Amino acid sequence: MPQPQAPQILQIPVTEFDRSVLPRDMQTPGTEAFEQAVLTHFAVTYAEKGWSVFVTVDDQFIRVVAVPEQGIDPKQYVVGLLANGFLEDALPMLEALYGMLEDADIAYNYGVCLSELGRLDECIAPLEHCLEIDPEYANAAVALGVALARQERLVDAETALQQAVAIEPGNAFALRNLGSVLARQDKPDEALAWFRKAVSADPDHPEGLYNLAQCLEQLGGEHRSEARALYERLIKSHPEHPIGDAATARANRMANADLHDAVGGRPRMDAVMAMQFAMETFDALQREEVGAIVMEIAKLGQGGLAINDSDRRYTLDTLPGEFSGLQLLSLMHVGLKRFDPAISAGTGLDREYEIAMSMR
Repeated sequence: MPQPQAPQILQIPVTEFDRSVLPRDMQTPGTEAFEQAVLTHFAVTYAEKGWSVFVTVDDQFIRVVAVPEQGIDPKQYVVGLLANGFLEDALPMLEALYGMLEDADIAYNYGVCLSELGRLDECIAPLEHCLEIDPEYANAAVALGVALARQERLVDAETALQQAVAIEPGNAFALRNLGSVLARQDKPDEALAWFRKAVSADPDHPEGLYNLAQCLEQLGGEHRSEARALYERLIKSHPEHPIGDAATARANRMANADLHDAVGGRPRMDAVMAMQFAMETFDALQREEVGAIVMEIAKLGQGGLAINDSDRRYTLDTLPGEFSGLQLLSLMHVGLKRFDPAISAGTGLDREYEIAMSMR
């Protein structure tokens, strides 16, 4: 069975068209005779191949869509190019089709293609035109909102994204972007509601969880514990994903703030003393023994350590005694530095470590 052939989709500037192929008395652009001659030229050219052809002519362009007898539908073909990442190949075809057809899908895909290629000023008009053709085209409203946000037109972006979620209340991508646009306008209280809806619509999406955690962290107060829990969830569920690294950095920053808020931002001298104990203890141990202690504390820390609760005690299989959460964090910090002094331990105790080292 023969493979379906690709269509030909052309947009030729009138000024670049070879008019010598037309009858001499029909070569003047802008005349009815010129238009008729062009239509006839392409009709005959493709009829000889057994292709069907559709041609339009205006003051600027000649647009041609030619489809073989066993050919792929032009719109299907172009959308396939986009889906496989061939944006540069799809763009001229979309431009031709957009100039020929009043089609919402073509307008949407043309706008998205321009947006993905970074041509933000040009992508707005086709996306807006898509919504004029079909006001219920939710993806076009989302794409328009994203493009406007990338241009820092945040109020306009908010309007477009509000339209998108009105059409599709469960569109998680629209909900996340609306929350982000509100957050960028310094409206975290309003953003929080949309981030929660986005997570409800797509509970395991890492970006949605991260956006919600960031918003909760920004709001502070009673929201901080929920933000911390979300960061820990991301760290566990996406350890190899960049968003897991970002969550680790945010969680460490929060832990650092919590550690030092308790003492008015000053160094934690209880951590300094715990680090001195760790240094003395590790001096008497083999490298492998120190590594085992660090690994056990790290594993224990995955469930969360009560850093600011000195009454909560922990025990280790690799080291005798009872320890507070802060003492364990201090032990881990010192242990990590033993293996690599340049490492970022991520505990928020760098100042305390410097003090402990200076006191040796």
